Amino acid sequence: MFACAHASAQTDATQTLERQSDEAFRQVLQQPQNLSLWSSYSQLLVRQGNYEGGIAALERLLLEPDASPSLRVEIGVLYYRLASYSMSEAMLRKALEDARLPGDQRALANALLADIAKRSQVSQLSGAFTFGLRSQSNPMYRTDSSQVIVGGVPVPYTQRPESNTDVNLGLRLRHLYDLEKQNSAAIVSTLGAAITNYSSSAGSQVVANPGKPYDLLVLDVSTGLQFKPLPADLSSLTLRPHVLWSTVLAQGKQYFDSYGLGMDASWLVSERTLVDVTVDSQRRNFASRVDIPAAGLLSGHLDSLRARWTHEVVAGQIVSADYVMRRNRTGRDFYDSNSHEVQLTYSVSYASPISGGGNWTTSVYGSALRRTYGGADPAVSATIKRQDSESRLGITHRIPMTPVWSLSFALEEARNNASLANFNYKNTTLSGTVIRSF
Repeated sequence: MFACAHASAQTDATQTLERQSDEAFRQVLQQPQNLSLWSSYSQLLVRQGNYEGGIAALERLLLEPDASPSLRVEIGVLYYRLASYSMSEAMLRKALEDARLPGDQRALANALLADIAKRSQVSQLSGAFTFGLRSQSNPMYRTDSSQVIVGGVPVPYTQRPESNTDVNLGLRLRHLYDLEKQNSAAIVSTLGAAITNYSSSAGSQVVANPGKPYDLLVLDVSTGLQFKPLPADLSSLTLRPHVLWSTVLAQGKQYFDSYGLGMDASWLVSERTLVDVTVDSQRRNFASRVDIPAAGLLSGHLDSLRARWTHEVVAGQIVSADYVMRRNRTGRDFYDSNSHEVQLTYSVSYASPISGGGNWTTSVYGSALRRTYGGADPAVSATIKRQDSESRLGITHRIPMTPVWSLSFALEEARNNASLANFNYKNTTLSGTVIRSF
């Protein structure tokens, strides 16, 4: 209902913008020398996502002898959003030559020029480092039911959900090596690393049915050739076939590793709409786990499909929809699973209430996941297959402190309603993260 109401409201807003821009265009035709009409018209075009039209309207204002240098910055930003970096650079440099350019506009122009210079290099490295604190009401995902099923028989369950806090570090790197081909071919590699250290966890012991959450170390690497398969006919489509590898350590002990092949596809449908799709197939190996008997039976193949549709409704407002499908095959049917997940996110960026600060961004999201297992687990119930229905609701808030440093806060409520009481859970997460981008 919310999604339908939201879509209806956005359709009405879009139609209103179209009517306003049509009326503004008629007024411009009637009074072509009225600069305020040109300014209003350009703003309406930009709000509609028509950046090329907005650029043309703004460039009309540059014909005036005393045109403000801020106009060139506005035009440079629009060229930047269209990935026309050479045109953007020319406009921004011209704006910086004018002594009348305000300090905040000068800082923006210099920041964009630095980013354009970075994007123009043959070898480009980008990424982010994070340091965070997190509190969870139930990180072990224990059931809050008073009874669980063991061997088909209901028995009392005495362990209760316990809260815990952790310190986490993260690093995400992306390297692009431009092959300087006409199809934009480049070798793109990624590296991710994450460390989670729980306050209650100590030592290196790994046991079956642990009472405390494990400290984790996660590493993942991918590399592949990124290119435009149809640079002349469909220049907005980019593909990246790649190989991937990852490993997870718990309490310093090998937990599992995986390797496989994948394909990324990115399609810029319009100036405001982007579609990203990733498919991959991985071989996962759990045989080195020491906390459960016959851990090798968990090993197998995991096939995944992840798709994201992102649309800028108006400037500063973005809606995105995600779909994730996973197919997991192992050595036992009660470990096999199929899952489907959908998520809707709405993000709003707005001026900082603190003077001189960058735009703040608040996002709200909700997701639903359905997971079914291939067979019943005799250790739990020989007749009932496990089925999960997970839901998540959350809100995030990001505050930029400088062009490279920012703070992020998140609150999330996760619930699972399972066909077996053993797997019902509720977990509330509150986190704060310092982010260093580069």
